Amino acid sequence: MKTYFPSWLQRTFILLLWGMVYYLSGLISLKFDDPNSAIAIVWFPSGVAVAAFLSARWRDYPVLILIFALMSVLLDEAWQSVPIFVTTLGYSLLAMPANVLIAWIVRRFSRANDDLHVILLWICTTFIVSLFDALLVGGGYAFFTDQPMTKTIWNGFVADVTGIFFATTVVMGFVNKRGPAASASWPTRLAGLALLLLLCAATAFIFGYKGTWLRTEAAALYFALSCLPIVLTMMLSLVWGNRGGSIGLLALGAIVIHFTDQHQGPFFLRGLSFTESLLLALSYLSAAALLIVFVRVLRRSTNRFNPDTGRLAGNGVLYRLEPATGVFNWENDLSSLLGSASPDEFNTVERVLRHVHPSDREKLRQHWFTPAQSRHSALIFRIKTNNDEWLTLVDSGGVAMSNGGARIIVGNWQTSHYDLAI
Repeated sequence: MKTYFPSWLQRTFILLLWGMVYYLSGLISLKFDDPNSAIAIVWFPSGVAVAAFLSARWRDYPVLILIFALMSVLLDEAWQSVPIFVTTLGYSLLAMPANVLIAWIVRRFSRANDDLHVILLWICTTFIVSLFDALLVGGGYAFFTDQPMTKTIWNGFVADVTGIFFATTVVMGFVNKRGPAASASWPTRLAGLALLLLLCAATAFIFGYKGTWLRTEAAALYFALSCLPIVLTMMLSLVWGNRGGSIGLLALGAIVIHFTDQHQGPFFLRGLSFTESLLLALSYLSAAALLIVFVRVLRRSTNRFNPDTGRLAGNGVLYRLEPATGVFNWENDLSSLLGSASPDEFNTVERVLRHVHPSDREKLRQHWFTPAQSRHSALIFRIKTNNDEWLTLVDSGGVAMSNGGARIIVGNWQTSHYDLAI
């Protein structure tokens, strides 16, 4: 028997989960902390915040901003009194608008169903907004605390950009379900596991290498070997899908962070300062994340679909509708589309329409009940799954037939490649 939780409880849990992920990413960021810098050289929570604002409903923004600001205060061990707490909270709130603005611009100006445009808009917006944020917030902080202006602004800019590129890519790989699902077959699972183990072993060897031969006799080879973990991560993304890419990035990032914190790895070259080596390591992780993003775009765009409706290849779920009674008969398992769907919840027109997006109900009703010659051959609509998410489907056909003198409508539901604006 399936247990249903109240919507407010689910919403609270999701918001608190975002706060926990934000806090944990902050702890990881502090591994890169430069004791000579007033600002962390990388700030993964910025990427977590951008991912949250990209995924959340508008009404959740104020609560998320407050939760993230409080988590930032908890990450700062400097506050010990009420005045310092208020100051730290105020600074944390000032850091939020940049993340909100990035997410708002991407959501507002991205082209529907154009993944490449979304990614390029996100990259450009991140650079521009992070620069202005570093000038205003970082520059203001340097001015009032008598810190080096140029160094503080530069560190703030790098911290935001690298944190957003890496953390947003990782988080969206788990949150975003638009991409094609990875195969659940055992050969695919084992191949992905083998790639993950090989990725961990290769990264640990390359970044944990303590010998002298590669560093002195084959420095170019040692530096080039650092590309191998990125290639393995991309392969894992192809085999295991979006979540596989995020798992690979997490493994890669954890190992690189661990050995970078111990001043090891191919980026700790002679003549470079600790901060410069850290910047190389962070640029490496950011480049890996961006490559994974483009792999996701290519993998999604090469999936077979109808260019008009976005209908993905496959048989879908067939149905028979009796217009006189409004009764549905499903020929296939509806849960393959909607996830654990009970047939009783979709056995009449009115029950089906309860799950359909309010903006699509009337056009779907007309699709079924208007004369066949005036009805379109395919219709795109949105329906809510049991995970409380909107799924875009294509109703193909809707052909009117006669069965024993009674009129019936035969149609087909399939997943669409496109997302309709909510």
